[in-house]
Amino acid sequence: MNSTTQPASVGDHPLVHDVNNEHAEQLSPVERFCKRVADWTGAPLALFLAILLQAIWIPLGIVSKMDPFPFAFLLTCSNVLQLILIFILAVGQRQSSAHAELRAEHDHDAISRLLYHQELQEQILLAIALKTELNVEEVKAMINRLATEDSSK
Repeated sequence: MNSTTQPASVGDHPLVHDVNNEHAEQLSPVERFCKRVADWTGAPLALFLAILLQAIWIPLGIVSKMDPFPFAFLLTCSNVLQLILIFILAVGQRQSSAHAELRAEHDHDAISRLLYHQELQEQILLAIALKTELNVEEVKAMINRLATEDSSK
């Protein structure tokens, strides 16, 4: 086979889909924004910054009397931010779920093709063995045993 007919890599094979790219192309600008925010707020850095902000705000509010206990301004800002983030995270989660479903469908298609290809190879090998007059009864028995064997064992 010459180099012009061979795919450059496995990813260039016509039956292999770039699911990540395919999913990203389907997202609207708002969905992309929500996914970025959801990804960022789920990062350890976001948790660290939230803890740091509160650790600085509480002593500063007590000392400066700018936002004394029970820290009404801090709680109000936190609640408003949480309400906004709930919806952004829900959209981001929906996109992640759709991406996982798309990946699962493509994986199922690829595995089905591989299994079909393997069955064809078995048939070809058995046909070659029969033409060369080899005893294929043991091979047939092994194939049947593997096909009916419970995978949970």
